[in-house]
Amino acid sequence: MESVSTVNALYRDKRRRVWELDFLRGLAVILMCFDHLMFDFAYIRTWFSNFDSVKNPFVMWMRARALEYMQSDLRFYGHYIFVFLFLFLVGTSCAFSRDNIRRGAALGVFSLVFTGATFIVKAIGILDDGIIFGILHCIALCILCAAAVDNLTRRNKYVNILVPLALGTAICAAGIGLQYWNMGRPYDMVFTPAHMFDYIIGTHGFGDDWFGLFPQVGAVLLGVYFGKAAYSARVSLVPAIDGKWNKPFRFVGRHALLFYVIHQVAIAGLVILLCLCLGYRL
Repeated sequence: MESVSTVNALYRDKRRRVWELDFLRGLAVILMCFDHLMFDFAYIRTWFSNFDSVKNPFVMWMRARALEYMQSDLRFYGHYIFVFLFLFLVGTSCAFSRDNIRRGAALGVFSLVFTGATFIVKAIGILDDGIIFGILHCIALCILCAAAVDNLTRRNKYVNILVPLALGTAICAAGIGLQYWNMGRPYDMVFTPAHMFDYIIGTHGFGDDWFGLFPQVGAVLLGVYFGKAAYSARVSLVPAIDGKWNKPFRFVGRHALLFYVIHQVAIAGLVILLCLCLGYRL
């Protein structure tokens, strides 16, 4: 049985990570990349001026499969399942961090810079809308909310663990009850400054990548509870099945933010390059 000093040493050693959390985070990111690849092929017809005249068999096959995927229940339900998983793991990471205020603030600053970059891309004509409150903004604010809950409840160990569970369950249940998962809320086609608070809270949508705080913060708080309850020792729960087989997923999971930032541009760039080689013209 490991001593407290051994566990603390493992916690301080940044080279030792809980592999299954990196694996699941990497899996969520890879599936997100697949989803965006299908999205690009589904709407590829609008990218090229001679699309209907070239009709390359491979591109047409990919477009047909992408359209099937985008209209399927697999995409509809799978999208929300893996968004939940990603945010849940954000919460689990919050339980490991000793300074969530700094983490949330740093990500918040980065997300504002990212917003500026998307509006520059929009001006060029690549995006339909900029990103006002996307997944990065949502994660930053959720981390700060988790930090606030932790600071308010840390005097009592059991309250500190159970409050995130109660709040997370209530918020997720309310979100499902109000059907907030089906994107049925009002959605602005043009950015309206008067709706900025609504964009953040989650009662009004805008942008190519929009995730309001409600009910997403519920998934993060449930992850906080899971991290505190299941990983109090900061060691893997399933070390026996760790191995080289999961290294690609763990690599992506360890660099999830980097992959999120670059994946859409990289995927779209590769699709465009492929099509240009096959005779399509922008």
